Amino acid sequence: MFEYYHRAELLHAIKRGLAVAPTNSPLEVLKGVCLEVDAASKSLVLTATNLEVTLKQKLACDTQEDDALVIDTKLLAGMLEKLPGETVKLERKPGDSRVIVESGDAKYSVSVWERSSYPKAEIPAVTNLVRASGIPSMARRTVFAADEKNEKPMLKCVHLRFTQDGLRAAGSDGNCVVTAKGDDKSTGDFSVLIPAPSLGRLAQMCEDKDEFRVGTTGKKVVFVREGFLFSARLIEADYLDTDFLTSSLKNQFTVLTDVAELRKCLDSVSCVEPDGKVKLSFEGMKLSFQCAGVHGNASDAITVAPLTGTPQGEYWYLTRRLSSCLRSLSGTATLGVAAGGMLTLNTENAFYMQTGVRPEAEQPKRAVKKPPAEKKAA
Repeated sequence: MFEYYHRAELLHAIKRGLAVAPTNSPLEVLKGVCLEVDAASKSLVLTATNLEVTLKQKLACDTQEDDALVIDTKLLAGMLEKLPGETVKLERKPGDSRVIVESGDAKYSVSVWERSSYPKAEIPAVTNLVRASGIPSMARRTVFAADEKNEKPMLKCVHLRFTQDGLRAAGSDGNCVVTAKGDDKSTGDFSVLIPAPSLGRLAQMCEDKDEFRVGTTGKKVVFVREGFLFSARLIEADYLDTDFLTSSLKNQFTVLTDVAELRKCLDSVSCVEPDGKVKLSFEGMKLSFQCAGVHGNASDAITVAPLTGTPQGEYWYLTRRLSSCLRSLSGTATLGVAAGGMLTLNTENAFYMQTGVRPEAEQPKRAVKKPPAEKKAA
């Protein structure tokens, strides 16, 4: 069937397929990757899909005949990792339900599915493509803010906008909002609502330097580069007007700080109750973090530089949500507090806002058992 390949190159392509092929699908064949060989073009096309997103990759190969089959993606990746040689050969006899995977002195014989049992995973042809790069950074700043369990479909998505000023993105779960700047050269005039997991999968398969051509059919968005096509189903809904939200927000005061210091300080106190609430206290150039749990209390503080207003007061926020934000951002930040305790973080490439919550209820004190009194001798 297939002649020799560079094993590392094929393994790299299969690992990308692992990011798409579902490992727990009730439809067994979806756990596999479809391999199609074209003798005329000397190419191998690998397709993986979960019916929400589809990935097609094209590799060069040396073969004398056409063939197509579907093989378990995780199994093939495991075999390719363990095979000893630099090249690998996949071969099967016409109509055989097993394929031989061979490299060096090692050989595997595994069952496969026929191509006819695999769902059609066509990527639509799209015109008017625009360029885009920096996908992983864009995903890191926005995917965390979406809520996969939310009943509102739009809050499960990242809003990508191709504007005259470049690529812009936003994510929200209804209680926090993040907007991020992307490639300024990714100019266009359309926007899409892509499910956050789909964007996250694409981010796993590329680097910031990778440049794509992007287009949409209205129901799907397609990312294309040489030998690589990625398609994702879109959500049709009206998104939040994040430009209006961010422009209308007025901070009572702001301070200059560093995201890494904020993250370190929050990590040091949240260990006592990572799923609880954290109190931020402002007093001049001091910003304190405090958390309380049934097993103890923790506090830490950093020095900040006041910019506007008078930094003062105590404000409460959900710890895990704030932690996710600080792990996604970097660099110098302007931190502010607006009316109602709304927290804002403004960095060079992103703007984040999170609603405040009620103060944490005082933890009940644990009863201390007194040792039994000693009996006096008669």
